[in-house]
Amino acid sequence: MLSQNERRQLEEIERRLRNEDPRLASRLTLNWVVRHRWIVLATGILGAALFALGCVCASGTLAIWGFVMAAVCGTLLFRHRTRRRG
Repeated sequence: MLSQNERRQLEEIERRLRNEDPRLASRLTLNWVVRHRWIVLATGILGAALFALGCVCASGTLAIWGFVMAAVCGTLLFRHRTRRRG
């Protein structure tokens, strides 16, 4: 946890960055999911396909990894979607 003085210093640095280079500041503040949403979506679809393939081939390991990939990507996309609306 940052002390009160450190928080003030960090806010001052952020404020100066926004004033000096607003384009860079906006790129740095964008969420990773926003910049890479198509990669996250493609990985989620791949995970769902691996899950289905694992179920069809009776491969538990493949099904588990596919489910985990799809669940993580779905969660990231859902959290970004709800945060953006709110």
